[in-house]
Amino acid sequence: METDEGGESGSAHCTKRPPSPPCGDEDPSKSTTGDDDDDEWLVSDSGSEDGDDHEGTYPPFTIDDIPRPSCDHKEQSDVMFRNPDAKLRGPLPIRLFPAFKADRHYFGSDYNLADKSQISVNSVEDCPDECCCFPMSLLQFIDVKIAGYRHTHPGTTKVYGFIAARERFDPLRNYVYWRETEKCESVPVKRKTGVARLSLTGPARVISMTTRALIEFEIHARNEDETTGDDDLIIEGCTQLENMFESKSFIEQGRLYGKRCALDIKYMVLINAVEARVEVTVLRLGSTRPSSVNMKLYAKTSGFNEVIQLFRGTAPEPGVRMSFAVAVERHSGFDLYIEGSPKDDPILGQKLRPYQWWECGFASGYHGTSEEVAELGELAAFSVKVTWRSYMKNTAEWYARC
Repeated sequence: METDEGGESGSAHCTKRPPSPPCGDEDPSKSTTGDDDDDEWLVSDSGSEDGDDHEGTYPPFTIDDIPRPSCDHKEQSDVMFRNPDAKLRGPLPIRLFPAFKADRHYFGSDYNLADKSQISVNSVEDCPDECCCFPMSLLQFIDVKIAGYRHTHPGTTKVYGFIAARERFDPLRNYVYWRETEKCESVPVKRKTGVARLSLTGPARVISMTTRALIEFEIHARNEDETTGDDDLIIEGCTQLENMFESKSFIEQGRLYGKRCALDIKYMVLINAVEARVEVTVLRLGSTRPSSVNMKLYAKTSGFNEVIQLFRGTAPEPGVRMSFAVAVERHSGFDLYIEGSPKDDPILGQKLRPYQWWECGFASGYHGTSEEVAELGELAAFSVKVTWRSYMKNTAEWYARC
């Protein structure tokens, strides 16, 4: 473990869990040990075909009756304040503002929307010999979905585009979702509600939210059947999320209604928090084919039960490093969960059900680095490095900004 001079280091407590039962009629999502309940890390792509993602006594909107307003102020106000179903049959509505297209925009000057540059990971200098770091108020995305999307052929659709956050004091794009046209994401869409979960890909570093932050987005979708030529912009725009000087960390879920579909965002605002820079490097894959291992990388932070999906898909080749930023409260910590499982056998068409997982808890700090090795039996091994830092310094410049 390495620490910066003048700072403090976090600590780690790791657990290697046993493999799941090999094959047979047992449920592979259940742990065989009495004390380890793997359901707490269960994340479903889309649930049942006709399932209800909205927790409440009222049925969720379907693709036939969901509101489809434009960005017009009056139409958005009608959904937010005059449509009772919007508060009962889905997450609380958030005002959708139009996307930045010209020199003039409601948030144009506050967030410098004309500048589409990406925020730099190393935009803050290291501390001097005596630590002068302050905790921050940070925005952490948990889940993003589209809802009410009516596509030509129900089932899987390909999604691409971006979702980015901008801070008040460093208003550059911090991407939390970024898929280019040639690297679309195939996502299952529920038939009745048009709901599909997006796989977040960022951010580059934690998102500062002293009082408020801007979210801007542009999402396209097309059908798996590319012969239809269906390649459309389904929702775009921006909105402002506010901290309102809360003294305690909290979780919010909101929905932005557009003409083609809605965008659901679930996020937490963590007060007195720091950044955990998580770097995961593939050391080895036990299979002869690197593409034959599925990988899940999840996190939970600061005592909240919500699962943050950092990565889910085919494990990269050995030597590839993945980097993630997680917001963590001071005097708290976060848990990291890695799971590996064999992919379906392409020859036999048989699902190989055994999988192994590893879990580790890390205590937060202003500085310091923890390094662990996640051993998943014969399936895989990963190097895990967690580095702590704060982007707020006790200087006259920061005081002037605040």
